[in-house]
Amino acid sequence: MSWAKRLICLFIAVSGAAGADPMQEVLAVDDARTAALIAADRPALDRTLARELRYVHSNGLTQDRATYLDATIGGTMQYRVIRPLQRQARPIAETVVLLTGSNHVEVVLNGRPLQAEVLYTAVYLQEDGAWKMTAWQSTPAPAESPTP
Repeated sequence: MSWAKRLICLFIAVSGAAGADPMQEVLAVDDARTAALIAADRPALDRTLARELRYVHSNGLTQDRATYLDATIGGTMQYRVIRPLQRQARPIAETVVLLTGSNHVEVVLNGRPLQAEVLYTAVYLQEDGAWKMTAWQSTPAPAESPTP
């Protein structure tokens, strides 16, 4: 079994655990989302995204859920590496968690390989009984420090 499938199985087990810590659940969902992006696994990625997703890339490109899925799975963007450098999950409300951090990202965009360090803010919410990402916004990290 690939590491991506193992991670997705872990996400399913953690998200169903009674009394689990919401911050740990969100981090597990975020890990599953990342694994699905790298594996180009549309069904797995789909399970981690809210219906009203708004995704803002570090270059300003803004996508809704359908456009994001089409671009990242078999489209113009193929993620090769997403390595968290720092992450912090904070509860905003009972059903909303704010995730902030920085990532090292390697992606092929329109056939061109790119690497970047990005800072991001993601918002996860409870939807249909599961944590799902509803918003993402990233920006290039300053050259002197990849963490916020």
